[in-house]
Amino acid sequence: MRHSLYALHFLVENTHVPIEIGDVYTTTDPESLSSGLFQKLVGKDMTYYLGIVDLREGLKAIAKGFAGDDFEDDWCFISDASGELINRINGEYVITEAKEGKEISLEPQLFLEEEEARSRISFKEICHIPISLGGCEAEIIFII
Repeated sequence: MRHSLYALHFLVENTHVPIEIGDVYTTTDPESLSSGLFQKLVGKDMTYYLGIVDLREGLKAIAKGFAGDDFEDDWCFISDASGELINRINGEYVITEAKEGKEISLEPQLFLEEEEARSRISFKEICHIPISLGGCEAEIIFII
């Protein structure tokens, strides 16, 4: 859970648009997973994912807010900017944990459609952090 709070703090500090945070909730229901960009983190005693799940143009809004650039529907730009955001969040988290003697490796990011996410990601619990950026909705997903 510490990582999900770190991710949220990083997002708020590093996007160029106001962010509204909804009610955080956890679930064990695989049906709660949606299409999105995910990255797996693997440590000695843990494996988890951090993802950005797209709801109503949310991934585009996050990419635009993080990059501080206006663009149309350029999927390459959306994917690259969102991926860079996840890399920055996870990279800084891994560095912080390394200072405490914990080794964590990052696997390549994957954009997964809803059904693929539900079948490929095994988990015990999913933490959903709903966010809204200029009327566009997304969720930061922390999966353990």
